[in-house]
This record gives sequence, structure tokens and C-alpha cells, in this order.
Amino acid sequence: MQNVFSEAPREAAVLHLQGADAERFAHAQFASDVRALPLQRWQWSAWLDVQGRVRVLLQLARIADTRFLALLRGGDAHALAAALGRFLLRDKLQLTAQRMRLLPGAALAMNEVQLQEHSITLGMDTHSWMLCDVQAESAPASGITEDAPRANVWLHELRAGWPWLPDATLDALLPPALGLEHLGAVRFDKGCYPGQEIAARLHFRGGNKRELVRLRGAAQIIEDLLRNTPAALQVLLMHRDGSNDSVEMLGVLNTASAAASAWTALIVARYPA
Repeated sequence: MQNVFSEAPREAAVLHLQGADAERFAHAQFASDVRALPLQRWQWSAWLDVQGRVRVLLQLARIADTRFLALLRGGDAHALAAALGRFLLRDKLQLTAQRMRLLPGAALAMNEVQLQEHSITLGMDTHSWMLCDVQAESAPASGITEDAPRANVWLHELRAGWPWLPDATLDALLPPALGLEHLGAVRFDKGCYPGQEIAARLHFRGGNKRELVRLRGAAQIIEDLLRNTPAALQVLLMHRDGSNDSVEMLGVLNTASAAASAWTALIVARYPA
């Protein structure tokens, strides 16, 4: 079985960007329209390499005029801080990586951000993600409980087509394979950023051979297919039902693979690029 996200992470990799040049730097590096992000709102975003591949998928929140928080949906925040730091010249900006507790919470409007003393909450419509300071165990934030059952939240994100990226998929997939344009994580009307030329070429000329799909089937059938057709599907998220007999997955299907047709009968949804 591939190394995938089979349940919601209990710790979050977070990057803080703070300083007078935070907006300018983030707008120049990330693929979303950072300048259009209002205070106490978050947006989908991504950092691409020069070949247009997704290095990291982010939920980017504007906490203040000169402060942003990025929740990494896969990957390592310290590695991201180090990599972004190579592009700092005279920028007035501090990059700080942090591990935070990640708790599913009650329903909150999509893209809304709520700030508490020891936590930050990102609204996901039917639920929310609460990022809590792991060093504040004795603080009031440590009493926060999981208002939304973790399994229900995980299944909702899987069905919505909101990827979390296992390590094997980092630096490997182009934005259309993850539906990033549909999410608004990639924009082509905001000026240059790393990988923009490749991403724009795929958008305007086509040629993408991978698509984001949701699949459902018997656990044994899926395990056999994963073992026998490893090049056809990269699994991102997985959910097993209570009996463990049925599996639902969000994955990237390689439509150019000769074995792709073996998965067709299990596809229950396809997501726009």
C-alpha cells in the first residue's frame, strides 16, 4: 500500500511570514493572488518549482497587514522556510517554522479566520481547523476539544477534493493534477512567480495527463490494483469504513498509463483542473 494520508494529521506544519515585505514576497513566490487576500481570511495557495511542479500546497491566512500564516497540507515547514529563505535579499521579512496541534472544530464560514490567544481557526464551511500552540499546554487553549468527529471531517475533505500531499507526491505533480486552478491556488493574471510559465502553458494549450479523482471500492480489490498497477494511481487521501471492508480514496490518475482503465469502474467523481 502506498504511503498516504489515511486520517487527519494531529500536528500541523506551519510557516509564519512576518515583516513589512511579507505581502510582496509571498505574492512573488506563491501562485495565488496574495495581494487580494483580505485581513482575517485565508486562501488556497501553492509554491511551485521552476518546472511548474507543486513543492507545497498551502492554506495561506492573512493575520495582519504584515503577517501571514501558512498551513502546509503536507511537507516540512522548516524545509520550506530554508528554501524560501534563499530568495530573501534585502527583504524586511522573517520566516518562522512551527509545529502546532491540529484539531477539527465546529462549522465556520469558508475562508474565515478567527484569532484566539493561543490558537488560530481556519473556516472550512462544514467544519474548521484549529491550530493550537503546542507549548501552551497549561493555557486555556489546551482545553479545546474536537467539536467535529475527526473521521467525518476527513471524509468531507476527501469528497470535496481538497488534497493533503504525502511526501512521495511533493515536487512531483503539476497544478492541474491536483485541481489547483479550480481551488484558486494558481492564478495566471497576477504577474510572474516560479513555475508560472509551465503552469500557464498547460492551462492554455492543454497536455495534462493526470487528473484528480475520487474512487470507492472493496478494500481487497483496491489493494490488489495498487499492487498491480503502481504507475496508474497516486493516492493522496484514504478513508476506510467502520468494517474496514470498503475504501474511499482521493488520488491522481495517470490517464496516459496503460493500466488507467483498470480503475475506471471505481471512479465516483472527477475534479476540474
